[in-house]
Formats: sequence, C-alpha cells, structure tokens
Amino acid sequence: MRESHEELQCNAAGWVMTARMRSVAIAGLIGMGAVALAVSIAVCAVSFHITRSASPHLYEDLASLPRRDVGLVLGTSRFSTDGLNEFYTARIEAAAALYHDRKINHIIVSGSNPSRYYNEPVVMKRDLVDLDVPETCITEDRGGLRTLDSIVRADRVMGQKSFTVVSQRFHAERAVYIGRHFGLDVTAFCAKDPVGLSHYGAYLREYGARFKAMLDLTVLDTQPTYLGKPIEIRLQPHRDQVLRTD
Repeated sequence: MRESHEELQCNAAGWVMTARMRSVAIAGLIGMGAVALAVSIAVCAVSFHITRSASPHLYEDLASLPRRDVGLVLGTSRFSTDGLNEFYTARIEAAAALYHDRKINHIIVSGSNPSRYYNEPVVMKRDLVDLDVPETCITEDRGGLRTLDSIVRADRVMGQKSFTVVSQRFHAERAVYIGRHFGLDVTAFCAKDPVGLSHYGAYLREYGARFKAMLDLTVLDTQPTYLGKPIEIRLQPHRDQVLRTD
C-alpha cells in the first residue's frame, strides 16, 4: 500500500530534523575538541615556560650546589596508598644530605597540618632529627598549605630572601619559578625521583598545578592563605664547627 501524502511529508520532516540534530551534535563535538586542544596547548606551553625559566637554578649534583643559609623542604604526605611515600623519603634524605655537607645551616619544613592526626611539618622535623640534623636547626612552617604559601611565607614570615628549595625536579621547577616571580633568590636541589609507573599520576597533576600557578601569579594575584606573626630563624653554628671548637 502506498504511503499517503501526509505520511511522506512527516517522514521527510523527520529526516530533515535528524540530519540537523546530527549536524549540531557533530559541530558541538568539533567545538569541544577544539577547546580541549587549545587548553592542552596552553597548559603545555605554560609548563615549558616554567621549566625553561627555572632550570638554570636547579641542581642535581651536591658539589655544584651554591651554599645558602636556609633550605626549604616542601611537604608531602609520609605515606601513600602503596606504603611509605618515596617522594617524601627522598626529600627528607636530600635535606639531611645538604645539611651534613654544609650546603645549608638551617632547614624550614613547610607543609599542612589540618588536624592533630596529620601534621606534615612535625613529621618532617622528627625524621630529620632521626637523620642527625639538630632540632635547633629546624623550623616548622605549619602554614605551608601549598607551594605558593610555602615560598611566600619563607620571605614574609621568616625573612628569607635567599634559600634552597628541596623537592623533586618537576615540583622544584614550579617552586623556583614562583620564588623568582616574587624577586627572591631561590635555587633548588632536586631530590631523587621515585621509580615505577605508580608515581606518574603526580607528574601528570603537575601540569594542572603549573597552569594554576600561572593564573595565581599573573591574573588572580593570589596571596597565601595565612601569614600571621613573624617567625625568627636563628642560625646556629654547624654541628661540625661546634665539634671542632670543643
């Protein structure tokens, strides 16, 4: 049986509507893809710029590292889902090595402390003492809620215009970039990178952190969450000097 004229018109209208919807959907997908591509390019460009700007001030060889009075260890959790956090362990061991090699005389341990059950600076200080760094040569910064806060507080709260950051290279580059944006003489010693695929998530997240840092510095003018009262850092003679004097 032949279709009526009205049925043919309805079918034709349906085909036209379906075609239009498909065109809109395709155009939307293309638009979303273009936006995603543009964002990806911007994020990669920011990351490259930070790496290029900070790299001349990063060191992996202890012998070539310039001496500074103060080192700043950037905090992270002592434990991960796999057990002991290798990022954390490497930073603590690197900071202790800098002290014992007399590349620094004092260490600021900077991190978050949201509760009495989780306090990064307290744990870092304890582990540094276990590595034979004198307690009097360690200052806790409990306002280091993120990298920008740790860098700016080292200057505005603790009066340090020149210091050495201790972290892994991917993180240290961003920290040095932030410090030099604020006119500080910041260098960094790169702690060892963990091995294995389980740590690549941190490297991927760094792309987003760098893009956010660029926005904080150039657009949002983001300031530390908390400053508070000044904290005086009293530089002590290095333990080796004290032993020789005695």
